[in-house]
Formats: sequence, structure tokens, C-alpha cells
Amino acid sequence: MSGELRGLTAREFGRPLFWLPEVDSTNRYLKERGSLLPGGAVCCTGRQTAGRGRLGRSWTTPAGEALALSLLVKPAAHTAQLALLCGLAASRAMTRLAGPGFGIKWPNDIVCRGKKICGILCEACWPDETGFAVAGVGFNLRQTAEEFRRAGLPHAASVEMLTGNRLTLEETAAAFLNEMEPLWNRLRREGFSALRGEYEARCVTVGRAVRVLNPDGSLRLEGTALGVAEDGSLLVDGGGSTVSVCAGEVSVRGRSGYAY
Repeated sequence: MSGELRGLTAREFGRPLFWLPEVDSTNRYLKERGSLLPGGAVCCTGRQTAGRGRLGRSWTTPAGEALALSLLVKPAAHTAQLALLCGLAASRAMTRLAGPGFGIKWPNDIVCRGKKICGILCEACWPDETGFAVAGVGFNLRQTAEEFRRAGLPHAASVEMLTGNRLTLEETAAAFLNEMEPLWNRLRREGFSALRGEYEARCVTVGRAVRVLNPDGSLRLEGTALGVAEDGSLLVDGGGSTVSVCAGEVSVRGRSGYAY
């Protein structure tokens, strides 16, 4: 089923829109059709049954309580920065809809009061020389603390839990796309350097003591997050030398846990 979002002001993002009552993965839906669809196509659902997060983690959304949204962008350039850009757009959108306090845990988790309310996964596909990328975003909107407890997600929360705001799937999708389109256009014109200042200002990781973990959970290094490089990597002072940390290879945690 296709349609239009109320409140959508973006000219290309969200056009066309595929709003599905249920799907295994909104990212998969667009990846399979990406060669035939225009850039800006979006797939949304209120029930995702087999999504994936970073580093292969599973990601599902309960019916009507969370939004899973995937955006098709062409060409597949700037994929590393695209992930950070989605975090910036999501932080802006949540602030606009639910008030201040929504920061970015590098590279692109959205956190509020030390809890994760949004996760993002960007994937590049190369069916031809230019390729395309799919940016998947999952917003926790209405779940209860008990639901997260039963799911074994102690660091997750919903917007309603933390702020009392009961956001709809539609207004959340429109707000994100309205923020994302001008950011993407600016990234393509001017590069990530034009947006790095705002990203770092919203990033709760910068200036903090962090532990960098390998995919198997082993410790790679400890240090202080200094900022974000032009390619989107995190710059960490590892004790006398600055180490560039790539998002696709590691996880970053605070010294005392998930977030700050």
C-alpha cells in the first residue's frame, strides 16, 4: 500500500511512500526494490518482525507502539556520514516533537535520560557503479517499562515513558523526513564538515570517558572521546595518541554502562 504522510514538507523524501501493516524488515523491502525506485522512496511500518541493528543485532517493533522507517538514497555515496546524518535528523525531530534532552550516542543511537529510544542502521548496495543506500530508523514511541523488562532491554525506553508525549507513527515519520532531506542535500553540497559542529554539540559521547569494544565484547581501548572526524569516525584519546574508531567495527560504551 502506498500513500502520503500528513505534515510532510520534504519535496523528495517520502515520495513514494510504502506504508505496510507488517513487514519482516523495512530495510530489506527497499533493498530488494532499490534499483527500480527513485531516491527518496520510504517504507514504514508499525510492526517489524525481523529487522537488524548494528553489528548484526536483531531489531523488532511491536504493533503500533514503535515506528520502523527506511529511506532510499541515491547514489550510495557518503554512506558512513549518512548514518550520522540520520542521528542528527532523529535528534532534531524528537526535540521538535517532544522537547529537549534527545542526544546522540555515537554513531547514531538517540538517547534521552540515559536510555535508548532510537536505533539506526544504514546499508549500501551496489547493483551498478553508483549504487544506493538504505537508511533504517527505529523509534520507540509508546512501549512501557514492563515491555522492555520482559524483552531484556534494560537500556531502552520509549518517548512516552520519558516525556509523557504520545507521538503517532505518522507525525514521527513526517518530522524525521522533514529534517533529513535538507541535511542530506547540504551534505552532498558541502560535505560533513558543514554539519559536524551541530553533530558534535548534540553528541553525548564527545568529551566523555569511553570504552571501545570489539564485536566479540573484548576491550580494544579506553580513552576520552575528543570529537568526530570528517569521515564520521570517532576520535579517541587513547593515552597520548589519537585513535580513529570506525562505527562498523566496534561498539562504544561509557565507563559505567551503555549511555551517559
